[in-house]
Amino acid sequence: MVKPRKIGILTGGGDCPGLNNAIKQVVETADSRGIEVEGLTEGWKGPILAALKKLPTRTVTYPLDLKEVRRIDREGGSILMSSRKNPFNYKGEDVSDAVAKFLSQRYYALIAIGGEDTLGIAGKLAKKGLRVIGIPKTIYKDLCGTDTSLGFDSALNYDTETLKRLRSTAGSHGMIYFVEIMGRHAGHLAYRSAAASHTHFLTIPEVEISSDKLFEKIFERKSSLKMKRGYTRDGLRYSIIAVAEGTRLKGIGEIVLGERDPSGNVYLGGIAQYLATQFKERFNKEEYETRAVVIGHSQRGGTPSTQDNLFGMFLGTKAIELVEKEQFGRMASIRGNEISDVSLDVVIDRIRILDAQVCYDTVNFKPILKDNLYREREVGKRR
Repeated sequence: MVKPRKIGILTGGGDCPGLNNAIKQVVETADSRGIEVEGLTEGWKGPILAALKKLPTRTVTYPLDLKEVRRIDREGGSILMSSRKNPFNYKGEDVSDAVAKFLSQRYYALIAIGGEDTLGIAGKLAKKGLRVIGIPKTIYKDLCGTDTSLGFDSALNYDTETLKRLRSTAGSHGMIYFVEIMGRHAGHLAYRSAAASHTHFLTIPEVEISSDKLFEKIFERKSSLKMKRGYTRDGLRYSIIAVAEGTRLKGIGEIVLGERDPSGNVYLGGIAQYLATQFKERFNKEEYETRAVVIGHSQRGGTPSTQDNLFGMFLGTKAIELVEKEQFGRMASIRGNEISDVSLDVVIDRIRILDAQVCYDTVNFKPILKDNLYREREVGKRR
């Protein structure tokens, strides 16, 4: 076994709380084992630019030692920055061979922290011979091979708190709020935050819905629970609908912005505004005041929750252990109450979604609260 001397680390895809915790733990664990760590900036973009000699290597690398990471766990985001660049599709070209060669020559191994796109790239580079380890990160919690991922719990807490806060302002005005929550193909965030906040209705990407039937349910609730004049604590004068951004409407599909990222994902946005506008046009009654609320990128911000703080520490330690054992092409994983590892192959072009047939009421647009609240399944990724 060759003792590793220098490893690289990068964070790709959307940022989230917990990234800096994982980076710090990787550096601290590596330092205790005599391993040097160097950060690569802006996800796969840094290695791409260095491999193609678009920028000097020194401008896209960042030495990480104990002093550099001492305080970073107190912050959200990533000190290494991030991007969605893809070496298999960089400005329309496949530059993955050059990137794999650059990384293999510079480092004993690479640790990639990211979601299904970032780690899918890592898995494909592993097949080209790159010694790489993955750490799961995504607020969507849609990675296969792990029960959860860095960032999900922090985003979930934020979304739940936001939905709860909207109840008081919606109740004060008898408002109907369509609240857009992140979730492209998987409705984990919308589902759990809606259940935890007792939100009245919910839509998720796993189920194609009829907007007419959803509107009928909202109208039934509004018309059967007349607003009381004066002070009331009944909370029944308003409706809040948690809407996953990837919600698919019958006859329309997803509401998209018309562009794709380097991994082929269509940019989504506008489902809440679309539903709010359609509802107002259909009922056109002054007392049915309707608004769209987009929680947006604030879901990714802020300091990590206790759970994400701990997960960053455990996953960072596990990644270094895998490096030392030369178990490359694998991802540190959370299974039940254990930190384990799985092949990166499981994340390539696959995602983990809700088993909607078990946990979602398609008639009433609500979570099903039975013995198994939250059953999931792994499927091939839709583009």
